[in-house]
Amino acid sequence: MAKLPYNIRLCLAVLLTSFFAGLSGILMHELLNVVEWLAYGKSMENFLTLVTHTTPIRRLLAIFVMGILVAIFWYHLQRKHALVSIKEQSTSSKESSLRPRFWQHILHTFVQIAFVGAGGPVGKEGAPREFGALSAGRVGHQFALTLKDKHLLIVCGASAGLAAVYQVPLSSFFFAFETFALTFSLRSGVIVLFTTYAATALSNPIVTSHAMYDVAKVSFSSNNLPVLVLLAILIAPLAGCFRSLTQKVNHYRKKDRAILYTLPLATLVTGSFALIFPSILGNGSALVQEAFNGIGFSRAAVLFVIKAIVVLLCLGAGAYGGTLTPSFALGSLLGLMLFEVSHTFLGIAHPELLMLAGAASFLAVTMKAPLTSAGLAIAFTKQDPMLLIPILFCVFLTTTLHQFLTKEN
Repeated sequence: MAKLPYNIRLCLAVLLTSFFAGLSGILMHELLNVVEWLAYGKSMENFLTLVTHTTPIRRLLAIFVMGILVAIFWYHLQRKHALVSIKEQSTSSKESSLRPRFWQHILHTFVQIAFVGAGGPVGKEGAPREFGALSAGRVGHQFALTLKDKHLLIVCGASAGLAAVYQVPLSSFFFAFETFALTFSLRSGVIVLFTTYAATALSNPIVTSHAMYDVAKVSFSSNNLPVLVLLAILIAPLAGCFRSLTQKVNHYRKKDRAILYTLPLATLVTGSFALIFPSILGNGSALVQEAFNGIGFSRAAVLFVIKAIVVLLCLGAGAYGGTLTPSFALGSLLGLMLFEVSHTFLGIAHPELLMLAGAASFLAVTMKAPLTSAGLAIAFTKQDPMLLIPILFCVFLTTTLHQFLTKEN
């Protein structure tokens, strides 16, 4: 490969990275369906319908048994060699970080998806990102790219994996620059944009591009601005607290033999809550849909607390997974709760705008990615892009308040 002109090698590497990222979206989507079928007897696009039509005892057993199985897998996967994060892969000059142990990390991605499919309360987006990054690191090595371009390719692989599994190419483009702090240039922008759109197109025949959530079309007027300010004030400290707690539990995550009992216990607690509140199971999609279907303030508050607890509990007990969709769910619940207590005196007829703005704002703080978060709120619900105006207003106000409260630059 080294005999080919460098630009040709780079183009071929970008094409292969896009292919493997698209493949990761397909593999994770199909694996999730298989695990849901094994756990609940069938697989459905609407996870809320799936878990609510399952008996309570089956919900409990599904996640508890999976908790035992994944604890065994994760213990053995990490017993001799630590897992290498995408951040480390995309910044390190060590070959062992640029190309971490293949089967260890591939199995790690599959275990994450299996956990979510059985009801694990964490996000599924980590697995396709890690698969894409892992593949990109090897592609970059095979084509003898420079270290800088190897890093670029790993970021592209991770972002394209996210794009493929959720069918969100433009949001994933912003994700590459916001989350990985990739330096923007015309060259890097074109490469990232190509990989996210190519991976999305490749996975599209298998991974549905329909709206993830059934939400009525949302309208906006200037009368909504005051309540969006209130929403930002509400979300900034709560999202900041959740982000801080998530960082702490990830830092102290059980990786030694203790995971063999902490993670099953955490899933037992989660399954026990799910006996009464089935929508807390899974990555948060069921919870978001239940909120958009319409629930009262009390139930929304209870679900918010329980979901936050089980996410933190499982991550600290040893589980791996993202917080993208859990954060989206928590923010939508806060938007709904604010609507319930304010709509009578603020003259707001429907909660959907507050829920979408809340979801995007909460996610913007936890991921430190405001443009990505606002884009996902539109992409997940297939709303009019003009709705980005009020959502971005709330998102940037929330992140500004969060920075002020935490004195972050």
